[in-house]
Amino acid sequence: MHADADHVKEEVAEPMTRQPGQQWLVRQDVRMTSHHPHEHAAAALRADITAGTFAPGEALPGQRELAEKYGVAQNTMGQALRLLEAEGLVEMSPRRRTRVLQSFPHLEARLSRDGLLWPADVDNLGYSDLRAGARSVNPQAAEALTRPPTARLFEAQAVLLHAGTPWALQTLFTAAAARSIGGKHAVTVEPFLAEGAKRETAHSSRWSARSATAEENRLLRGHGLTVQEVRRVGYIDERPNSYLLTVVRADRVTILMDSDS
Repeated sequence: MHADADHVKEEVAEPMTRQPGQQWLVRQDVRMTSHHPHEHAAAALRADITAGTFAPGEALPGQRELAEKYGVAQNTMGQALRLLEAEGLVEMSPRRRTRVLQSFPHLEARLSRDGLLWPADVDNLGYSDLRAGARSVNPQAAEALTRPPTARLFEAQAVLLHAGTPWALQTLFTAAAARSIGGKHAVTVEPFLAEGAKRETAHSSRWSARSATAEENRLLRGHGLTVQEVRRVGYIDERPNSYLLTVVRADRVTILMDSDS
């Protein structure tokens, strides 16, 4: 069994603290790639929620007050709050002030010597299937499986959940139709093939950090996410059998590695 790992460390700025009487202007320490004001305001409020400025269950100031404190228009602040609501950080109500929801529990997942991620908290796991057995073109997967770039591969995709919230997006590509075990589990929860994974004689896996795509941000219910990407190729008698792509939310998951992974 052979494996290698790419490690990319990204520095994250320390949250700013607010001195009494200061305006909560859109924070310059929150890195953003977008120029949209509501996304900047959402990033600033998100960072303050994460830093504990607002406790879970606490009602936020009114939308007008928040807009004044963060230095944006009121309708812009409304867009920012709706963005954070979609992420599951806050709950909005027409008759009540927006309140902060319980923070998402952190998850540890181990990249084991079989090249798969195994979460430590197995009691709170779930998944939502997106595609099962669809045919698609993916040049990166095709290259890994030594197929032409335009080859139509079988694709299975699922959003992995922990305590009801997304922590990873997982996509499996195979040249032949893959059969899941009883059709009951996503790939990280249980071995992903009834026959293929058991017959594999070797695998290679690599992981690195990068910015999430727009689609990944949507599926993982985040914005401007940094993700850990784990790419695994399984082999049977030195021939590639499967290509598994796992995209993990770096803000919610710590990946541990077995010494021989």
